[in-house]
Amino acid sequence: MATNKRERNLVDEVAAKAMNRVIERAGMNNSAVDRASKSSIGYNRVRDIRNGLKAPVRLSEFLLICDVCGADPVQTVRDILAEASRIEAERAADEMADRIAANPEQFDVAANDDPNKENEATTPRE
Repeated sequence: MATNKRERNLVDEVAAKAMNRVIERAGMNNSAVDRASKSSIGYNRVRDIRNGLKAPVRLSEFLLICDVCGADPVQTVRDILAEASRIEAERAADEMADRIAANPEQFDVAANDDPNKENEATTPRE
């Protein structure tokens, strides 16, 4: 089995939170998932998945957790991707706001510096 370590990404983090929600909505705990999966996913691994520790959730684990918790795996994946996209867009907007705040002169509106702005404002449009 591969032992390459890789860094967790945003989707991995969102998936961990989603798995935690799926398990909570089913009214289950780590032991219950362990028992319901016939120990295919042990207590410690369920804990690691829910807390975002060690390796991200594998597809087989994801599908099994959805199955034992009665969650729709397709909808869960859609929810994970939507949340990751939302967070990414929020981060991008925050980064842009920080860039503007740090260097406002780089983001001046061209019309503010245009010497003909008064003439152009009164020019009729066709």
